Amino acid sequence: MFRVFVVLHKLCIFAQILCNYIIVMNMIKDFAQLSEMLKAKNRTYRIVAIEANDEHTQEALHRAEQEGWAVVTYIHEETPEASAAKAVAEVREGKADVIMKGLVNTDVVLRAILNKQNGILPKGGTLTHVSAMKVPTYHKILFVSDVAVIPNPTLEQREVLIQRAADVCRSFGVEKPRVALLHCTEKVSEKFPITLDYVELMKRASEGAYGDIIVHGPIDAKCACDKEADEIKGIHSPLEGDADILIMPDIEAGNVFYKTLSAFTQTDMAVMLQGAQCPVVVTSRGDTITVKYNSLAMACLALEK
Repeated sequence: MFRVFVVLHKLCIFAQILCNYIIVMNMIKDFAQLSEMLKAKNRTYRIVAIEANDEHTQEALHRAEQEGWAVVTYIHEETPEASAAKAVAEVREGKADVIMKGLVNTDVVLRAILNKQNGILPKGGTLTHVSAMKVPTYHKILFVSDVAVIPNPTLEQREVLIQRAADVCRSFGVEKPRVALLHCTEKVSEKFPITLDYVELMKRASEGAYGDIIVHGPIDAKCACDKEADEIKGIHSPLEGDADILIMPDIEAGNVFYKTLSAFTQTDMAVMLQGAQCPVVVTSRGDTITVKYNSLAMACLALEK
């Protein structure tokens, strides 16, 4: 009987190892894998491009079309405002799946999306921004929110940031996202009211509000992504230095973090807006072809729920 128990125990361990291996193999760890996954889905995503007059946007769209997972409608009207309005109308009428910004100011696109009569943001909805980054020194794609839209998130807005970033993370094959609530300290203090919000967010996460997930903070970016740093500082975090998502304390910290990585490292990136009736690709006009292509690919994958 004891031998049977030992055999069954070993089989259970083997099954768990196999399960973990399958999960890891299904994870998208870089943008090359993301591209291959889209091609394998045998689906065509309808892209509407606003004023795609620049070479980088055109090349990104052309590559997606060549690979067979995108069909593009190019919109060029008399004014950028008219182009943005027409693109939004295409989505509202069910003729497009993703909006991509070309050589046009982001605020022009945002005004069309947020228009109370003809926009595509649901009433009472919140528009958020998510970035995906493949930092050369990190072993997987890191998701960051919010670096571009919400200046100082409220508790409720932070919930939205967590939920949406987790959704994107799961679309990349991460079964149980690890979410770091970033700050300059690991201590909860009334001097930093944001840390009190973090306590509430962790409580809600433990109660299942955001699905199968790990949420921890306050914690700094180094400890969130480096287990050795945790051990040196004596921090016992369930993230174990293996964060998938970084939730920024405010837009200032987020934007500096994003621009610093962009300027000083060979980080591959993708960005998009969430919360509207469709994903919106709002890369900078100066972004590379690769960033624009990655962003378009991430937006299309986000449609797969």
